[in-house]
Amino acid sequence: MPAKGLEPVVSANIHVDDAKRQMEIVNGNPLSYLNVVKPHLKTGEEKNPDVHFPLSKIALDELMNSGSISQLNEAAFFIYKQTQLSTGTTFLGLVCTVSVEDYYTGHIKIHEKTITSKEDQLIKHIEISGVIGEPVLLTHMSHQPVIDLLENSQSACELISEFTDEANTSHWVFKVSDEALIATIKDLYLNAGDLYIADGHHRSAASAGFFRKNQLANGRYLAYLVPPEYLKIDSFHRAFKADADFDASAFLKSLEADFDIRQVEKAFQPEREHEFGLCINNTWYCLDYKHDCSSLNAVDKLDVSLLEERVFKNILHIKDSKTDKRLEFLKGNVPLSKVEHDVDSKHFDFVFTVYPCTVEEVFEIADNNMIMPPKSTFMEPKLRTGLFVQSVRDSNW
Repeated sequence: MPAKGLEPVVSANIHVDDAKRQMEIVNGNPLSYLNVVKPHLKTGEEKNPDVHFPLSKIALDELMNSGSISQLNEAAFFIYKQTQLSTGTTFLGLVCTVSVEDYYTGHIKIHEKTITSKEDQLIKHIEISGVIGEPVLLTHMSHQPVIDLLENSQSACELISEFTDEANTSHWVFKVSDEALIATIKDLYLNAGDLYIADGHHRSAASAGFFRKNQLANGRYLAYLVPPEYLKIDSFHRAFKADADFDASAFLKSLEADFDIRQVEKAFQPEREHEFGLCINNTWYCLDYKHDCSSLNAVDKLDVSLLEERVFKNILHIKDSKTDKRLEFLKGNVPLSKVEHDVDSKHFDFVFTVYPCTVEEVFEIADNNMIMPPKSTFMEPKLRTGLFVQSVRDSNW
């Protein structure tokens, strides 16, 4: 972990900072963990694993040799809490390691596909740097004893880190080293059932893949286990910009086959499933999906699936939402005033605002070995890279 007092300097908020801000950080802060995970930003070059990943190891060694990062060698769990001071939203969970075998046997469940080339690149980064630099965000079925323990055990643990970062989020890390409490925690989580990946499918696949590729038995990788009550699921809005002139009136007319459409006076965020907001042509609309979804499976009835099938495929003829450059995904916490501005300024032709899915829907899809469409969920908390780092250098590989 970063040395006490250096946490906001060393750890990096890569899930919030854009590429321009990240480049400013690596060029202005030699202690930033960004120099480990994204060393190519310093040169301004396109990422080349063979060229840049050795620089990751050099940057990490410099952090360790300078004492900016120090290693904790005793067995411990960590209760980790963060609070967004602007909203008062608090996230709470357990930092630990989880079994590679559980990932491959389906006890750590997925709901997204991963890209093999991206997995391979992340595995190579672990092999060269010797570390996993951020926990995978996992959740589990609601289990009140786990919540009670997380909320009530902090006072009995050592507070080893406390800071507020540049995003106005406060962080607390409590070390759990008491053997009796560790045993209790293990029992409670075993009773909570299987784990579900909330965020970090590629990092999970790569972390497990590193141990399997190098034939390392009993592998475990870094994770942050957050009860569903302390997760926040937001949506990704769908923004579209045509290659040529776009006929907004014709598009609205095409939507009438599947949606009841009414104009609204101000920016509109849906308040229930199968309801959508649409900002187009300097105007906001509320759209209600007309058809009965009760016979659809867990994936097909998702709001993002309805948009995918009825709008982007049927009307706009988009074959692959992941790669089509006309389509952009906006994080669900982006202010609607910015959405409005981007449409009014013709940066986009339109934006659909989407109601978030529920954690129960994520559980159902994962339990049935199904896959959600691209960018179905924007999960929080977002973790700072380099706040918790797992060394695999002593794994005899």
